[in-house]
Amino acid sequence: MSTTAQLGADAYNSKLRAMATSMFPGRSLSPEEIDYIIRREKFKDKHKGHEGMHLVMFLILVIAMASLPQTVTFWRRRHPRSYRLVSIASICLIPPYFALGSGYYRFITMWLAYAIANIYVLYKATREPLHPSTPRNVYQWFAFINKASYAVSFLGGIMFMFCFFDVIPRFTDSDFFIETSMMTMFYGLYFGLMSRDLVTLCTDKMAATLGYSSMASLPTKTLPQHVCCVCGAGLISDESDHGMLFSDNDSSSGSGAKPSVNVIAEPTHKLECGHEFHASCIRGWCVVGKRDICPFCREKVDLETFKQNPWDKQEIVYVTALEYMRYFISWQPLTILVLATIYWILGLE
Repeated sequence: MSTTAQLGADAYNSKLRAMATSMFPGRSLSPEEIDYIIRREKFKDKHKGHEGMHLVMFLILVIAMASLPQTVTFWRRRHPRSYRLVSIASICLIPPYFALGSGYYRFITMWLAYAIANIYVLYKATREPLHPSTPRNVYQWFAFINKASYAVSFLGGIMFMFCFFDVIPRFTDSDFFIETSMMTMFYGLYFGLMSRDLVTLCTDKMAATLGYSSMASLPTKTLPQHVCCVCGAGLISDESDHGMLFSDNDSSSGSGAKPSVNVIAEPTHKLECGHEFHASCIRGWCVVGKRDICPFCREKVDLETFKQNPWDKQEIVYVTALEYMRYFISWQPLTILVLATIYWILGLE
């Protein structure tokens, strides 16, 4: 800073200091009070005449927040692939970025362990040819994560209620207990939301590999009777034989017999459209994989049919709550970034 500018700044600070002293005649102000008054007056001088600019910024904020739901819905319907990739990237990367900047290494460690496990699951789900047990293992993994994250977030919520009502004085109101309850609830919700996004990648890839289902076009295979198109294995139900099932698309050499399809003996679930699946497979597709359509014919599925016990009802409520949480973890930071970019382009402060 030049000598002239330094003298000007000193004179300006002296003027403000004199003004701060004159504001409270007969009272001796502390240095901290004088500094606060000086900072406040500098802020007023800096933003003097910016009322119109602030009004424009506020209107841009209101318009952005009001149009966000419609914009996200339109984006998801017209360009589902890019929407899914951006959503997954923001969910997986934004919290670790802020955690790393704040030194929350415990969260970073848990995030890395979870990421490594899911990278292996994604690797198995994208192999071709697909191993017969992979679809069921993938859905079982994400179903386990869904239940575990629900249990952890529920525990965190109970602990937070203990803090709110101070159930155990001098313990539940301590900083350690409050921080633990908040972090427990956040871990459960965040990793549950993260798994909800990753399972969509697996379901799309496995469905395309099996050929019985396709999100972008018609299935490449005809679905044989009593075959689950989610996992590709045979069904055993009251209406089907308990012997070996055969695929219409496979052929064998010599005798003309068709190779058998692996049959899995477990309860089945038939949708309103008439297509039947393993109960765990269709639950993984609809509830865990957040799809409300039939994997084969794309007819709408009534999720109420999956509410067979109290846990089922709580599970559907939980996964619905996760979708609302997505806004705060993913779309809110992205919206703030977009607003900051618009303000910078327009020269608004």
